[in-house]
Amino acid sequence: MYIFQPFIAGCLVFTLTTVVFVNGHSVDGYCHEYCYSLDHIRPQTDYFSSKTSYFVSKRQYVGKHFIIPNCSPVKIWLYIRHGARLPKAKEMKHLRQLEKLRDEILANHEKNNSTLAFSEMCRPDLKLLKEWNWDRNITEKYDEFLTEQGWNDIKTIAKRYKQLFPNIFEDTYDEEKFSFRYTDVHRTEASYRAFVEGLFGLDAHEYIHVPPHQENIKLLKPYKFCPTDEEEITGKDSEYRKYLKSKTISQLVMDVSKRLGFECPLKMRQVLSMYDMCVYEQAWNLSDSSPWCAAFTPSQFYDLEYPEDLRKYYESGHGREANSRFLCALVNDLLAHLGNDDQPKAVAYVTHSSSLLLLLTSLGVFNDSEPLRADSYHRLSDRKWRLSKIAPFASNFAAVKYDCPNDIESEKVKFFINEEPIDFEWCDAGLCDWSAVKERYKKYTEVNCDEYFCSGTSKSSVFSIFLITLATLAAISLLFNK
Repeated sequence: MYIFQPFIAGCLVFTLTTVVFVNGHSVDGYCHEYCYSLDHIRPQTDYFSSKTSYFVSKRQYVGKHFIIPNCSPVKIWLYIRHGARLPKAKEMKHLRQLEKLRDEILANHEKNNSTLAFSEMCRPDLKLLKEWNWDRNITEKYDEFLTEQGWNDIKTIAKRYKQLFPNIFEDTYDEEKFSFRYTDVHRTEASYRAFVEGLFGLDAHEYIHVPPHQENIKLLKPYKFCPTDEEEITGKDSEYRKYLKSKTISQLVMDVSKRLGFECPLKMRQVLSMYDMCVYEQAWNLSDSSPWCAAFTPSQFYDLEYPEDLRKYYESGHGREANSRFLCALVNDLLAHLGNDDQPKAVAYVTHSSSLLLLLTSLGVFNDSEPLRADSYHRLSDRKWRLSKIAPFASNFAAVKYDCPNDIESEKVKFFINEEPIDFEWCDAGLCDWSAVKERYKKYTEVNCDEYFCSGTSKSSVFSIFLITLATLAAISLLFNK
């Protein structure tokens, strides 16, 4: 399978002393002397929302959280988001136009004709920008393809889980002991291949059984068959749009424009494209520097992180009650696996950020006491619903079943997000009695998920559409196989 390897032109490595930006003079909330190329810490790279790299330099190895004294892990259920990917085809159009903007920024500084209220970009950042070009190999043909870094991240995660649970992830694949699924797009299929290669070696996918895609879609993406109120999520009256029109973002656009030497403010789309290029390139090449990150000061990334948190809050999070219903069948799958003493020992599904967030919503975690809104940004600076932390590239959810023979209730479960334990208030330091887990989520086991997962619609008609779709796909498959 082809894995895309992007190239950042002109990404040089500087070894000069780090500039400690916190000692800079703060003007309108940011430090005007900040130089991205010379900052070897770059705390803002931890806050690139859903495009944050899983292995940012600050991430610690946290395997100790999986070790429970006097308990043995016996089963695991994994839900994994694909690794770092290329932009969507529609995004590429905007990102290509950054070459023109690059020339305008360089001209502003070379002519020294700007009316900057703050210092200009530093020379190392300008040098990076001058040498930057859009990678001509990135075309619509590779819409959202997995990158080489994305492949390596997923493979590394698989190796970590194998090292943590050697009694579950044995060296040799056994169809009875392992179950894998992925959705029907390149980035998830490639991530699945990387994951099983990390577990069982080169080309492991060639001999591993995976159910047909139609079954995987029904389990992993049932929400695709439910009507979605896009107006509520990204429409003109949505919290997402309100925030993009807020004073916070208006001031950011003005400040960035001045920093880059423009007398008149840039368009919102141009600022967002610079941000997108920054976070993509840093996810593709962890050790390199994207010159577009230098367009912003560290604090501005927190302002730019919030829009996607807002959008996903209403699309896949606690912003809509219906979101907790969409993955009813998947929660049942999780509970059935943990509650069954038979094989398989390990289940691993490779999916998308929306699916992962819907699962977390179904389990009732990362729910803030105050709803996310455009006007609650500053009050929620320490919010739980933060995609940078819970849904970066290659994010993963794990439910591990333990046998604890010395306890009154020997069956225990511990839940993890990105290898960090989820601390439920109804559990003991994250370790939950299996009976409490079943009681907590019985609302999913006591209903017919086919009728429950689409809320606020004609449920029977929606599921009928789903069945008709599957029947049509099956008929087409038979036709071409004749």
